[in-house]
Amino acid sequence: MQTVNAPLSITPWRNPEPGCLCLNVDGAVSLNSAKATIGGLLRDTAGNFIFGFSKYIGSTNSLHAELWALYVGIQLAWDHGVNFLQFQTDCKRVLELLHDPNVESCPISLVRSIHQFWRRAWYVDLIWIPRSSNKAADSLARFANLSSFDLLFFSTPPAQLYDVLTTDALALPL
Repeated sequence: MQTVNAPLSITPWRNPEPGCLCLNVDGAVSLNSAKATIGGLLRDTAGNFIFGFSKYIGSTNSLHAELWALYVGIQLAWDHGVNFLQFQTDCKRVLELLHDPNVESCPISLVRSIHQFWRRAWYVDLIWIPRSSNKAADSLARFANLSSFDLLFFSTPPAQLYDVLTTDALALPL
């Protein structure tokens, strides 16, 4: 009997509707140490890099790392005057928490803080994407400096992100 491995399904990055910017965010947690990092990037509908960030956040679990990535990302987008924003995350639990009708009484304070940003005078959409569509944010999360809690802000993409951004841009519909 021969076993045939099915090819991995790779889903490219999904660009937002015209006029909307896209913020991909991700959290990463070491299984050995529980040290967590976050990262994200803002792109336009053509996939052009606007800004990115990376940060070490200490020891936590994967859900809180994903929430911190979203919180920092939403703060940066607001501070940069973004009016129409689509958040993309590969964490379904984050979506469940933020779309819960009782979100304002969620026991996780970070969820309530994100929801408060969400309710400001702007258009915000939050969608789930497969992990394979979130490689750029994952790369930035893993780029964080584990010896400093400082936020790393990128106005141009770091070199290790070029290949991922190029692959994403090539996969966009014409």
